[in-house]
Amino acid sequence: MKNFSRLALIAIGTAGVILVLASCGGGKSGGASGNSTQSSGLVTAPSSAPQASGNFGAVVSLPSHVSFTLNKLAVFIPTKFSAGQIDGQTYNSFDITVKNATAAPLDLGALILTSVAGTDGACVDIFDGQVGLQGAPSNPVAAGATSMFKWAISCPGKAGDRLNISLTTDGVTTVEVKGKLV
Repeated sequence: MKNFSRLALIAIGTAGVILVLASCGGGKSGGASGNSTQSSGLVTAPSSAPQASGNFGAVVSLPSHVSFTLNKLAVFIPTKFSAGQIDGQTYNSFDITVKNATAAPLDLGALILTSVAGTDGACVDIFDGQVGLQGAPSNPVAAGATSMFKWAISCPGKAGDRLNISLTTDGVTTVEVKGKLV
């Protein structure tokens, strides 16, 4: 009898969880599918023309007084702790310097970086905390301050192929930086 009660409670609990999850599945009035267009802007980079552009090594300034410099494009050799690299692709790393010449802190937690090699080769980010590849800093860049961090990417193609990188910090404003894979 004790085992039957335990099984009955598990079955009732499981059914409850299934009902709750099913009710979140989205219908025509405000479910998950009704909100998909709102949340898609959080994970995709804007497709409008960049507000500022330049090349690797150059300071690229926005009208908002925030500037980006992508320096030291170099060959990256993944370590055993690296994640994100795809076998057979070209691995590059670079430093990103962000200067915040505004009167307010700049939250880099919302930074979206997308990179494309060649004509259509989407690159992926490589992360490795052992060598400082942890994405954008979690602390905001103070007004008038500068922050530098490392980034690495895994791209289809080979050295000499065109590389375009787009950065956005607010979901709207885009900076484009151009270079070539090394």
